[in-house]
Amino acid sequence: MPRLTTVLRALGPVIAWPRPAEVIAGAAGAGVALSICAAVILWSGASPTGGLLIAPMGATAVILFALPNSPLAQPWSAVVGNTASAAMATAVHQVADYPAVVIGAAALLSLAAMFVLRALHPPGGAVALTAALNPAMLDAGGLRFVLGPALIDTAALVVIAILWHRLNGRVYPFRHPQAEVPHAPAVTRCAARSGSGPRWQRSGATGPPVFCAHPR
Repeated sequence: MPRLTTVLRALGPVIAWPRPAEVIAGAAGAGVALSICAAVILWSGASPTGGLLIAPMGATAVILFALPNSPLAQPWSAVVGNTASAAMATAVHQVADYPAVVIGAAALLSLAAMFVLRALHPPGGAVALTAALNPAMLDAGGLRFVLGPALIDTAALVVIAILWHRLNGRVYPFRHPQAEVPHAPAVTRCAARSGSGPRWQRSGATGPPVFCAHPR
C-alpha cells in the first residue's frame, strides 16, 4: 500500500496551488492578448482562420502569461524559437514531400535550431508540426508563414505580455540572477576552519558569494 501511494503521488500534480490573483491575471492576459491579435487581423480584412493566427500561439500565450519567469517564456525564446521553427519547417517543405519525412525532419530541425540559438520555446515544435501538416498553407504563403503567424504574432503577444505584466506589478522580461554572472565557478572549495557555524566566502573576483556550511 505505501508503494502504491508513492506511485500515485508521483503521477499527481507537481505545481503548487496558485493564488486567485495569479489565475485571474494569467487567464485574462492570455485571453485578452489572443483577442487583440484576432481583432487586428479582422480589422485588416483577413480571417483569423486563414493562416494568420495558428493554434500554437495559444500555447505561447499560456507560457507568456502563466509562466512569465520561465526562461522558455522570455522574448528571445518566444520570438526566435517560433520563427526559427517556422523557417525550418518551410525549408523542409521545399525539399521533401513525403509526409512522414517532412514531419520528422521539421521537428528535428526546429528543435536543433532552438538549441543552437538558445531559444527553447515548446510551442515552436507545434509551429513546425502545424506547418508540416499543412503543405497547402505553405504552398500558398511561402515565407509569409514565417513572417506572419510565427514572427509577427509572437512578437505581438510578447509586447502585450510586457504591458500586461507591468500593469499587474510583475517583472517581465525576467532575467535569472545567475544568467548575469559571467564565468562563475560551478564549485567552490571552502577552507576548513575551527569552530562551528556557517560563513560566507567569495567564489572569485567576479563571482557571487557562496554559502559554506561547516560541520560542528
